[in-house]
Order: sequence, then structure tokens, then C-alpha cells
Amino acid sequence: MQKGMFERAEKCFTNIVKIAPEIYEAQNALAFAYVASKQHDKAAVQFKIILKNHPNDAHTHHNFANSLYGQQHYEDAINHYQLALKINPKLVDSHTHCGMAYRMLKNYEDAITCFKQALNLDKANSKAFHVLGLTFSDILDYPRALECLNNAAGLTPNFLEYKLSFAYVLNKAGLSYEASAQYQDICDKNPNYIDGYIAYGKHLLNMRHYDEALECFTRASKLSPSTPDIIDEIGYSYLGLNNTEEAIKQFNAALAKAPNRLDSLVGIETAYQDAGKLDDAAQLCDQIIALDSTQPTGFILKSKILKSKPDDGLAESLLSFTDRTDLSDDTKVRINFALGKVFDDQKNHHLAFKHYNIANNLKDISLAYNKEASKASFTRIIETFNADFFKQHQNHGVASSTPIIIVGMPRSATTLTEQIISSHPDVIGAGEVTFWSDITDSMSLRLNSANPYPICIADLTTTQAHEISDMYLATLHKIAGPQASFSHITDKMPHNFLTLGLITTLFPNAKIIHTKRDPIDTCLSIYFQHFNDNHPYSFNLESLGFYYKQYERLMEHWHQVLPGRIMDIHYTDTISDPEYWTRKLISHLGLAWDDACLAPHKLERSVKTPSHWQVRQPIYKSSEQRWKNYEPYIQALIDALK
Repeated sequence: MQKGMFERAEKCFTNIVKIAPEIYEAQNALAFAYVASKQHDKAAVQFKIILKNHPNDAHTHHNFANSLYGQQHYEDAINHYQLALKINPKLVDSHTHCGMAYRMLKNYEDAITCFKQALNLDKANSKAFHVLGLTFSDILDYPRALECLNNAAGLTPNFLEYKLSFAYVLNKAGLSYEASAQYQDICDKNPNYIDGYIAYGKHLLNMRHYDEALECFTRASKLSPSTPDIIDEIGYSYLGLNNTEEAIKQFNAALAKAPNRLDSLVGIETAYQDAGKLDDAAQLCDQIIALDSTQPTGFILKSKILKSKPDDGLAESLLSFTDRTDLSDDTKVRINFALGKVFDDQKNHHLAFKHYNIANNLKDISLAYNKEASKASFTRIIETFNADFFKQHQNHGVASSTPIIIVGMPRSATTLTEQIISSHPDVIGAGEVTFWSDITDSMSLRLNSANPYPICIADLTTTQAHEISDMYLATLHKIAGPQASFSHITDKMPHNFLTLGLITTLFPNAKIIHTKRDPIDTCLSIYFQHFNDNHPYSFNLESLGFYYKQYERLMEHWHQVLPGRIMDIHYTDTISDPEYWTRKLISHLGLAWDDACLAPHKLERSVKTPSHWQVRQPIYKSSEQRWKNYEPYIQALIDALK
């Protein structure tokens, strides 16, 4: 058993049990041998034999429960943990493991009760602190989660998994810089801990600190040179650094270790998209399809790359998956969004809307957008960031004029606007930076306030304001790249319209651009885009219209309390007279004119946007009044926008 020779151990214990079935230790050891070799059915039979003869053996109930837990039979596991505790209420591990089973069932209240009972018996139980912290994290109670996880890591300083959990929840709570420091400390003190480098590298990738992520994954690769997952992460780090050639080289290296590896092929396809090599990307999709045409991945990817034609067979291929009963709801959502795009390309607007609607309905049911809660959150922002607030906090800002903030609803031409501005030789585009949403999520923790954001912002000191400003500037420069030497860096995260009060307070010299587009076109384009769960309003036409009106209400407020700070630029104006409005835009930014701004589609850098092909075209008018094609199907949206 100790050498891991489970088959031989099983034979030995089986022979002993045949000779002397009364030997309890052999019966128990045989059950463990079955568990160790993942013969869970045999283990269950063996545990039942033991319990038949020893029904009041608490440890056997506990061990049987552990086996059931490993098989994901959580309710049965809870039953046996509770039987063990009924016999011996002081079994700390049974309390802890029972709580873990409750957590897997999302019964967080009973899980927390179990963990607290374990800690009442053993106040220094690091495992109970660890899983209690994770459970508090599940219910978004980050102060208590971090306290418990810090206790777990402190009680067992050599158990690095607990330190990684602490760093992970720091990041989940929006304390991404504090999480970076924790990951860095783990890696510095444990240079051979490969899991630490991988976790830190993934964290840095999410923060878009690509050069540092590359360093982490490179170190991990030296510890495990033949691991395709790590090689792929190196490839994605190079993609972030806009080095598509080296990224493709790395993905091919992973394929050399694991031929026909899907993740690596998708990485190469992504690299070709980023570089604008759409024909090569389409060929990669065909290769993925040839590997396994029973899965929709290749067809979904291909639908995103090129405009579909009625005779290309893509619609028929995707439709063949719609009757499958073995696919997850998420896969069904992706298939129907892809079908919507394909039929829209083919100008079959009836079928396009049908499939977009199926996809959105599936997402809307799972997310359940709350209009009243959403409206209240907009109201709190308006009430907090009033004229008096800006007077009281006028000395909280820094002098830097580096950031250029581009806001607006998604699909309102923020990408086009950034392409125009970053075509200027003094500007580089950082794309969509998640910094401000992370900061607001963690603000009450940072300020040690009992009030949520934005109410807690009243407690912000000048020192704290400058610390946040420094973090943002560091983030922009890391995303832009260490070699970049530009006067300005654009941040085109559309939903930063929610945080303009905080941004303008901390950066009084930052230029703010607000992109606008026809409301119905904007909302319909959002409805046709598969956004992540951070956009719960986007999967229902009535909710979309409602949210758009709240956005308009907030932007009107910003114009009132920040007069002259925000330049509105309308997509219709930009495409009708590009040179006039581009010159006006560049002048507003205080930059000298450069003719390169008139050809944003020629900007030579990789593109991170859902519409790769669109931003590589000259400014075009085909998306104006697109909603007219779908007018019979979108009355709920039109009514909500009135």
C-alpha cells in the first residue's frame, strides 16, 4: 500500500479476509485499497460489510463518507458523516468534511455551521479555516473569507496550497495588486514550486501584465519542460505582447508534445485572427473540424472569422448540433450565437433573429437581471458624485495627463475611436482595461469601510487616492509594454462610464471621450454579441432598453457636474465626415495633427475585439440603421427606449 502497489495489496488483504474475516484491520485495509485504486463500487460493498458487523464504528462511517464524497455522492456522504458524528461528536474531520459536502451542494449555511463546529473543537485547525474561508468567498463575504484564509496560511506556513487560496481570493475580492504581492512572495520563497508560478502567471495574464506572465511561465517550463499546458500559456503571453510570430511558434511546440491538441490549435487560430490573417485562421478552423467533426468548436470559431455565404455549408453544419441532447446549455448558447451570425451574414434576418433569441433566452434565464436593483445602483452613483463631492475632493487628484478614457455603451464605436486616436504617434492603445471595476469592487475593503461602493468613497483620503492613481498608471504602462514611450495611453473599457466620478477625481487632467451611436443599433448589436456574465442586462430586449435609459441618465448627470470635461462623438458624424470629426477629436486631446489618424485600419498591431475583421476595414457605413432589418422582431426594445 505504501509503495502504491494497490493491486498486489488488494490480493494480500483479500487472502487475509478469506482466511480470517474477523480481522477488522484487514477488512478496513481492503476497503482503503479499493478506494486507492478508484474501485469505488467495491469499496462501497466493503465498507457496508464492515458496518454490518461494526455499525457503531464512527471512523468507518467517516471513511465510507470520504469515498462517497470522492464519487461526488454528496448527500450520501453527508448522511455517513452525520452518523459518524452521532456516534462521536468530537470527530473534527467529520465536521470539516461534512461542511465540504454541504459546500459542494451550495448549502452554504449548513457548511459554515459545520466548519464552525470543527473550529470550536480545534481552534487551530487550518483545514477548517481554509474551507470556511473558501465558503465565505463563495457567498462574496470577502472580509471574513480573507481573515479565515490568512489564519489557515499562518497556522501551516509550509502548506503552500493555502497561501495560493489566499492570493486567489484577494484577487477575486478586487485586491489584484495585493494578490500579486502574495503570489510573488510564494514564488520568491519557493523557487521550485511549479504550481505557484503557474497560478501567478495566470493571474498576471488576467491583469494583462504580459511580460511578467511570460517570465512566470518560462520559469514553470524550466521545472517541467514537456508540459503542453505551460507552453500554451507562454504562447498566450506572447500574444498579449503582440508577438504573434513567437506565439505561433510556442503553440506549435505544444503540438509537438501533444499532436492534435485542441487548445494549441485554438491558440494558433487566435494568433492568426489577432494578426489579421483571417484566411490562415479559417484554415486552422478546418483543421480543428477535421480532427473531430462531432464537436461544434471548429464551426463556431469559423463563424466568427469570415462572412458566411449561403453555399458554404456552415449553417447546415451548426444546425446539425441543435438537436443534440448531450450538450451543455453554455455550448447551446455558443452554437445559437454562431448561427445568428451566420444567418445575419447571409441576410436571412428571420432565421438570424430566431437563433440570437434562443441564445439570449438561455442566458437571460440563468442570470435573471434585476431592473430595480440596477436602477438603484445608478441612483447611488448620481447621488454620491454630486457637485459638492467634486468640490470637497478637488485636491485628491494627480497631475498626470497620460490616460485618455473612452467610454460609452458596448458596441458604440469605442474600438473605432481608440483605433483613430492610437494611430497618432504620441498615443498607444491599451484596449479594455478592467482596473476601475476591480477598484470599485474592492473599495470598501481598501478603505476599511462598512459601506459599499460608492457610498464608502466619502472616506477616501488624499493618500489613498494617490495610491490608486499610481496603481492605474502602472497598469497602463505594463499593458502598453516596457518598451513603450508614449505621451498618452487610451483605455476604452466602455463601462467606465459608471466610474467617471472616481476617474475624474483622481485624474483631473485626463481627457474623456464619450462615444455615441443610434440607440437601437447599439442595443441590437449588444443583443447579437455573446457577452460574459458581467453584462446580465444584455440578454433581454426589454432589459437592454431599460439599462440604456439608465446609462443615458448617468451620462446626462456627468455632463452636468463635469461641464466641459467630456467630449461626445457620434458614430454617425464620424462616418459621414471622418476628417472633420477626427481633426476635432485630435484637437480636443491637445495633440498636433497627424495624417495617420485618417487611416486607423492601417494601424499595425494585434486587435483584441469581437469584430476583428471590422476594425481592419476603412471607416464604413453599413452598420448604420442595421436595426431596420430586424424591426418586426424588436418591438420590446423599441418600446423600452422610448
